[in-house]
Amino acid sequence: MSTDLQVLHVHSSAGLYGAEYMLLGLVPALRRLGIESRLLCLDNPHLGSAPLFERAVALGVPAQLIPCRGRFDMATVKALRAAVAAAPSIVHVHDYKSALHAWLARGRGRTPVVTTLHGRTATSLMLKVYESIETRLMRRFARVCIVAEGMRRPLIDAGIRAERISLIENGIDTDRFGPAAVAWSKASLDLPAEAQVFGGVMRLSVEKNPLGLLDAFALVAAKLPRAFLVIAGDGPQRAALLERAAQLGLGARVRLTGAREDIEGLYALLDVFVLPSLTEGLPLALLEAMASARPIVATAVGQVPAVLAGLDAELVLPGDSAALAGAMLAAIMEFVRMTITPEGLKTESDDPRDRQ
Repeated sequence: MSTDLQVLHVHSSAGLYGAEYMLLGLVPALRRLGIESRLLCLDNPHLGSAPLFERAVALGVPAQLIPCRGRFDMATVKALRAAVAAAPSIVHVHDYKSALHAWLARGRGRTPVVTTLHGRTATSLMLKVYESIETRLMRRFARVCIVAEGMRRPLIDAGIRAERISLIENGIDTDRFGPAAVAWSKASLDLPAEAQVFGGVMRLSVEKNPLGLLDAFALVAAKLPRAFLVIAGDGPQRAALLERAAQLGLGARVRLTGAREDIEGLYALLDVFVLPSLTEGLPLALLEAMASARPIVATAVGQVPAVLAGLDAELVLPGDSAALAGAMLAAIMEFVRMTITPEGLKTESDDPRDRQ
């Protein structure tokens, strides 16, 4: 299948997180289907680099860096208008800043604008104002895509026509994430061979609740002397997380790896994957852990309960660290039970992940 139509994905990014990795996979996937697709990355004046654009270039994903000097910039509108005029287009926006600039770039033409709402995490009055503007714009968009069913009702209540709202759940690259992925070695993280490893991949920010995960792990660590916590990712709560770990006396049992490009190896290392979020749409990390066949503990937020329905996973209410700890203990006990062999408990040397 081929078409002269191009899809322009517009995104203003603060780093490489779930939405960014979704786009890095989506653009080449559309091209394989014969749909010309390109990533237009709005420059972020608060960053010293353009991580999404740079990563796209490194991966060979068609991308263009669009100048943007602030929350609104007419030069950005002009650059987007030029990109739209180059060929018949659908403009697909992925955040409030992109939505505003792209709608203005559309001008008087008939270029349809669609959006994907990845989830809202506004923590300031100003961000809430921008999200309100985005919602008003959505009433005029050709389509509003949501990644979690719980997003639908608030949008309808805000005046967006129900027939224009589509649930499209996130997807991942199952060639990359799977049970056969090579695990990070425990030695590379200074973990003992007998370590029981809990952890996950997340932005270290309030809505992802890394501090709540650490509090839950403190309860787990008190019962399991071989338990360790490994978190891949970065964000504004990194310093607070390290300080809390020191206060809890867990500094030696917590590993923060920062952002990594080889996270498939982390999933393969984990004995239990934990998603402690207070709010979510549909997190890629959960899908990646599922594809990697890891035992899962998660909070019942966003589309998470629907995705895990019928599966052997532990679900708890968000914000309850004691319940999260109980689920983590139950999951590791089940993992140990499943590794019982006729000769007894499987040892670390029997685990192929420790021979990588």
